[in-house]
Amino acid sequence: MKRVTATFAAAILAVGTVAMLLIFTACGQKGGSTVKSQMETAQQISKLEKEMDTRQQEMNTLLADYVRNGGQDVGTLVGKGLTPEQTKILENRLKNEQGVGYNDLLADILNKQKAIEDMQVKVQDLERALPAPVDVARGERHYDIAMSYLTKQVGIDANAAKVLIRQVNMMDELVPGFKVWNFYKDGVYGTFVTQGNASVSPYGVIQHARQTLINEKNTAITERDGLARDKAALNQEVTDLTARRDQLTQDVNMLQAEREALNQKVSSLQGTADDLQSQMNSVFYRIGYRKSMVSEGYVQSHWYGKPMLAKFAEADYPQRLDLRASDAITFTAAEAGVPQIRRVRLAPGSTFKEGTDYAVTITGNGERAQVMLLNKDKFRAARSMMVVVN
Repeated sequence: MKRVTATFAAAILAVGTVAMLLIFTACGQKGGSTVKSQMETAQQISKLEKEMDTRQQEMNTLLADYVRNGGQDVGTLVGKGLTPEQTKILENRLKNEQGVGYNDLLADILNKQKAIEDMQVKVQDLERALPAPVDVARGERHYDIAMSYLTKQVGIDANAAKVLIRQVNMMDELVPGFKVWNFYKDGVYGTFVTQGNASVSPYGVIQHARQTLINEKNTAITERDGLARDKAALNQEVTDLTARRDQLTQDVNMLQAEREALNQKVSSLQGTADDLQSQMNSVFYRIGYRKSMVSEGYVQSHWYGKPMLAKFAEADYPQRLDLRASDAITFTAAEAGVPQIRRVRLAPGSTFKEGTDYAVTITGNGERAQVMLLNKDKFRAARSMMVVVN
């Protein structure tokens, strides 16, 4: 299902030069000092990981040169640096190689390996000085990790946690293997993302998103400048034709019509932009009787299980709710295709939890129901759902 997806442009624009994340709220000098110190330690880890990546790339180049010059391949490099077995092989070959060029290459490779190992030790020492991080798994979101930490580990109220999180930047694109660090002291919260075991750094992910944003901006500027040149050319033509108005009245009228068409196009583009913005902040849905939705193939549902989505085309979700303006869906039994509303669930049931993510209110002896979306961020991220009745 095609949807307009929001980039994390805001996060990129707020970011400095490090694979960072976030500054803390100002609430207490002692807490601020502690969290600041922990953030600086996490930043040192990030810098060391970046340096290890650089050394790793240099080592890859040297190993390729070694193989090209007749040396034996020691196998694919995995992670940061050589495995102990690969290191042992190269050390033995360094002792036995006769060619000066081979010796130099092997010595350089082993020196860079030693540098990586030294930095790994430094990273481990720095990590031991910090609270345990969260190792990111596929599909995890920075917001959810932060909420879990603040509410479950720190033990603060969910609303207070949301206030703290709103004052920091969240990294939208987490990669499996990243480490998310959370720091809290006396009302001060900070969070930082480091590379961990991932093959790409947070900085690399952000740079890719930044480049995508730049490319989109440049395209928009080019289109805008093209329209501006077209409009300027038309205005010049209007000026020239005005001087000959009596003789060329018909031509002037035609150009005025063209200019009106251009203005309408600009207005249409603005309307399209507003609609796209609404789509990015909306959840798309379909309301229907459970048995009908199952028979029509919209959902898979069993009496003993949770309803699951079965169709994903855009046309399968004809209604939408702009979450910037509302957080509730209200409908009647007639609209749902049933004589009386007895129960309402959301699909996929494994994603949306009643009482946590949404709440259902049935009124008028089953004539009307309201689904209140409690976790708007989750629905905004999920993009689509089915409202299953009875």
